[in-house]
Amino acid sequence: MDWDRALLKETKSYLLKEVAPKANEIDSNSDALLHALQGLGELGVLALRVPHRWGGKKVSEQTFSNFQELVARYSGALAFLQTQHQSAAGMLIASSNSSLQQDYLPYMGNGQVLVGVGFSQLRREGEPLIVAVPVTGGYQLDGVVPWVTGWSFFREFIVAATLPDGCSVFGVVPFNEKHQSGGRITFTTPVQLAAMRSTHTVTATLTHWFLPTELVVSIKPTDWIHENDENNVLRPTFLTTGCALAGLDILESAAQTKSLPLITNAFESLGQELSNCRAAIREAQQHSGMEMAERLKLRSWAIDLAARIAHAAITVYSGAANYSHHPAQRVYREVLVFTVSGQTRAVMEATLARLMQPSFYNEPHEGEGGERGEGSNVFLTSHTPHPPHTLVRNSGSHARPASSVKGEGMTYSRVINLSHVIDPDIPQWDGDPPVKFDTVAKLLRDGYYLRRFAMGEHSATHINAPNSFHLDGVSIDEYSAESLVVPAVVISVREQAKRNPDYVLTIADVKAWEEQYGEITGGSVVILDTGWQEKWWNKSAFFNQDAQGVMHFPGFGIDTTRFLLEERHIAGVGIDTHGVDSGQDTTFATNRTVLEQPRIVLENLTNLEQLPPIGTTLVIGVLQLRGGSGSPAAVMAFVP
Repeated sequence: MDWDRALLKETKSYLLKEVAPKANEIDSNSDALLHALQGLGELGVLALRVPHRWGGKKVSEQTFSNFQELVARYSGALAFLQTQHQSAAGMLIASSNSSLQQDYLPYMGNGQVLVGVGFSQLRREGEPLIVAVPVTGGYQLDGVVPWVTGWSFFREFIVAATLPDGCSVFGVVPFNEKHQSGGRITFTTPVQLAAMRSTHTVTATLTHWFLPTELVVSIKPTDWIHENDENNVLRPTFLTTGCALAGLDILESAAQTKSLPLITNAFESLGQELSNCRAAIREAQQHSGMEMAERLKLRSWAIDLAARIAHAAITVYSGAANYSHHPAQRVYREVLVFTVSGQTRAVMEATLARLMQPSFYNEPHEGEGGERGEGSNVFLTSHTPHPPHTLVRNSGSHARPASSVKGEGMTYSRVINLSHVIDPDIPQWDGDPPVKFDTVAKLLRDGYYLRRFAMGEHSATHINAPNSFHLDGVSIDEYSAESLVVPAVVISVREQAKRNPDYVLTIADVKAWEEQYGEITGGSVVILDTGWQEKWWNKSAFFNQDAQGVMHFPGFGIDTTRFLLEERHIAGVGIDTHGVDSGQDTTFATNRTVLEQPRIVLENLTNLEQLPPIGTTLVIGVLQLRGGSGSPAAVMAFVP
């Protein structure tokens, strides 16, 4: 990892010195772009995933993503061009053609050999645009490749053509006009893109072109492109977040030179959201089990956020940003390119859904006193909302001071369910009532379907009430609605819990967290992410009992709990284990202490790895069980 950090540091130094000052020129001038590309070649970073046996650097996926984001931050054109070459290298790495690997891979990292790609047409529905017919010694290719980037930069590109059986053959063809006996390959002049014109994107036409077997990279099955897009749906987001960072750099410069609080506020607000977005995407990269729908939401979030940041950069420079050479104008146009780069139908759908999310401005709103204001369709609070979502909440008399400021807007970009699905096989304490479902009515017999269920108040994802530990404590039905909408911070002890299942959160852990994210705000729920949620469907591992029946799972230390209550004035605690007290604590010290007042205690949470350390708001849905000692809970996390 130290070597990877050194590589990124060296790359950033080069980009800051040689690329960033010429970014506008690189965007429109192919010679300037070529010089920048050659500079990356001199660093040996043009094929970062090539294995060591081929002379490559074989960096981790995380380092590669960081590299992509870094290049995109300082030049969209350079990022876009070198990505084509990196993709070609990736295809050759996966090839079974060892001769082709030997001829190309050792020379791609330093740019001695530059190769592009041309297979986005496989995503298109209908008749294939380019087809391949097996012939003696290879394949005959006929058709059009509508989009190939890097003409005059790359000497060859990897083309994909559809075979009669629906599979696709990938092979290396020249990236300049050539004629064979009875065949030819031709190119249009570079198309006039809105941005990155210097990258020279062209259309290729292949007529009876012979692709010899020795130049075949691979043969992929039907629908390979769609599976590949799904598996790598988050990879393009790093180009997008890099572009967003470029826009944020412009905002920061404006904030420093213009000294206007409104610009500073925009920079800080958008910067915090971008930080949360990048953290969520990186977390998703490390957890392959995340559902595709959630990954698509992350990609569309990055696209939407980059566009908003670029729009803000345009806004703060007013009329000057209309000049084509202005950095804000360039970044704004780069966002348009990265919005549709590698776009699939699913990505398009997610992006449009994101852009069409309800906002404050297209919903009816009442004015003060419940009357609609005359001559106006909306009543604007003092805090106008940030897209895409803003819930405006006016606090009541029983509101918590830290979480309910009058007129406060709660801005969120996505909602994460922190509750497990309930079924009879969930882990439960010994002696807890089992979860039961009984069918009362059947659809075919009764015309409708209905079940009766039974379970304990402290099973599944649930909230504890004070009367579960204190004779004079309130019951769950006495909690106000306002008290169940609270800000949350997340402290991760995953690594500690891996080494020691009896680990408890310490005051030192809290202070170390605060050094990085700031002091915990009063009225917050402190959520402890131990990683235990991943053991949920293995009851034995979840409770982790030893031969003596003693359970071993992490929790809150009682000294830390008192510190959080007395020094940070928190609203409660939450955890992904079956108890906020560690498995060995049979006195339930943290539960008892927190619930001396009607505070929040949440247990058996899940999906905590998707939450940022700060900025989340919890909405806790409970069953209003009269006299209840707790309740199964639907815990929704609204993430900025």
